Amino acid sequence: MANFAHLDADITSRSRSITKPGSYIILTQADRVNSTLPNWRDTKAKIMTTPALGAKFVEYEMVIQSGGGTKQPVNDGFQHFLFVLEGEATFELAGETHELIQGGTIWLPPDHPFTLVNNSDAVTRMLWLRRRYIELEGVAIPDPIITNEKDVEAVPEDTYVEKHLIPYDNELGYDMAFNLLIFEPGTHFGFVESHIMEHGLYMLDGRGFYYLNGDLIEVKKDDYIYMAPFCPQYFAATGWETGRYILYKDVNRDYIDEL
Repeated sequence: MANFAHLDADITSRSRSITKPGSYIILTQADRVNSTLPNWRDTKAKIMTTPALGAKFVEYEMVIQSGGGTKQPVNDGFQHFLFVLEGEATFELAGETHELIQGGTIWLPPDHPFTLVNNSDAVTRMLWLRRRYIELEGVAIPDPIITNEKDVEAVPEDTYVEKHLIPYDNELGYDMAFNLLIFEPGTHFGFVESHIMEHGLYMLDGRGFYYLNGDLIEVKKDDYIYMAPFCPQYFAATGWETGRYILYKDVNRDYIDEL
């Protein structure tokens, strides 16, 4: 008979992850499981959202060791968003090389093959989201975006400020948004939001309380939240540190197409 006396009997009580299908999930860093993706070497993918949840996108935390990266160009017919959480990476697109650092931001429309390699001596962590692009008749597909969040202007929004890393407000060609929201301690939403978009949210800094479909839950740096469409949501920043999170949502399309 197995002897489990050496194991920590309190480990389950310390888990903060929650899964409520059709509503939301909270996936903490401690509870994420490493996966291996076929086209990546020396890289672990912590898969945070998939269609198994009912989502229309897949989002990963990619942990890339020194020398790791893509084995061959990524060319899968999807649009891509990448964001450097920490470390460095060399990104190549259409024969041009770009050196990415923390805060590096990339959006790619479909059919733009790319490679990415960690040429540094330290581990690099990145967010990576893939989703099918929805074309609009008569609207051009935008060109790729390669920038850094530090170069994107922060603008007031409700009770906080935010950076629109994809300029979807004035360009219908974009069907996704990635916004970086910034909350000083004590700042909170002005109301409880409940709308059609689904969300993928990654806490970059700080901590606070998230209200999700009737549940009030404390969240902190490196927590991940998936919110299904119409999930009531509200955030209040706590602690002493400025809170920041990066938020995905689908935009600029008519949901009648889902009928």
